[in-house]
Amino acid sequence: MVRRSRARRRLRAGRVTPEQARGETPPLRVLLPRGLASLARESGIGAAIRHQESAVRSLGHEVVTNPLRPFDVVHLNTPFPDTLLLARWARLRRRPALVWAHSTEDDFRDSFPGSNALAPLFRRWIAHLYRRGDTVVTPSAYSKELISAPKYGLRAPIRVLSNGVDTGFFHPDPSARERLRSSLRLAADAPVVISVGMQLRRKGILDWVKVARAMPEVTFVWYGRTDPRLLTAEVQRALAGAPANALFPGYVQAEQLREAYCGADAFCFLTTEETEGIVLWEALACEIPALVRGIPLYRDAMPDGVLTHQVTGDGPEFAGQVVQRLRALLDGELADLTAAGRRAAEGVDLDQVAQQLQEIYRLAGVLPANPVTSDA
Repeated sequence: MVRRSRARRRLRAGRVTPEQARGETPPLRVLLPRGLASLARESGIGAAIRHQESAVRSLGHEVVTNPLRPFDVVHLNTPFPDTLLLARWARLRRRPALVWAHSTEDDFRDSFPGSNALAPLFRRWIAHLYRRGDTVVTPSAYSKELISAPKYGLRAPIRVLSNGVDTGFFHPDPSARERLRSSLRLAADAPVVISVGMQLRRKGILDWVKVARAMPEVTFVWYGRTDPRLLTAEVQRALAGAPANALFPGYVQAEQLREAYCGADAFCFLTTEETEGIVLWEALACEIPALVRGIPLYRDAMPDGVLTHQVTGDGPEFAGQVVQRLRALLDGELADLTAAGRRAAEGVDLDQVAQQLQEIYRLAGVLPANPVTSDA
């Protein structure tokens, strides 16, 4: 009776779900360490960590950030040295470690100065980290295929779990159109095309600037930034020589980013390699028409004309092909895929991701060492 009374009190306090109150899914203490992860705050990995926190809390579990506190399972997300130390700490504590394989050798290339030369060393490093996991979690079937290659040497189970998107936050808002143009000091009818990400060659910024130069009648806005010290020389030249209709507001908060998704006329995402691409899910959730580079991930997961319009290629003619397709999209000559994109985004909503995460905990044998009785 005492145990039931405590469960009912925690249920009323919103600390556990009804299933947990009945003892069906005991609450866990999930360690999501801050540490060096703060360095990735503005990247896709930073967004993925925030999504994991939301998913964990929605399941009624406790988020722990201090590794010296009791925990039942640890999520490790970054390729930084403290990930190795935390994995060893979990092993000493006899707690399972879930390692997220956000990065691959392929998406490390064309990123920072010297990244192509260092890519094989980076792969050996991340493979060493991934092998420390009792379970490896990766955001797409495509990335699972990459890290399943013998050169990664993984033996632990590999689970696919989308990073997800908060479709309750990222949703269509027609009124954002006027606010976006006002904030950019543009005419009410000015066409606006956006992209989001770090300013890296891999993210397609070189081609994006070429497209902007070829379409002076359109305002192009790139949200996101990279420390100038980490920019390659060619990206520095592209940014310095960008046309006047190409704007770079830098990193913005989620509310401002949502305004951009909802207020712009198109999302032009020319990345050359992704393991998933959270920003594309955010754009689709906001029902903005999307034109992307037809990389293997998107060609397989969302063929051209299903959720996005795509241009495949990487040669000197690629930017010109994007210009033609983008003009057709802005002129309404291409099929409207926004409703399909929204439905697909709802399929990877954080609530859906949370339930799949709970199943991964079950498969990994994650159990609470002691009952959770307080919030983080």
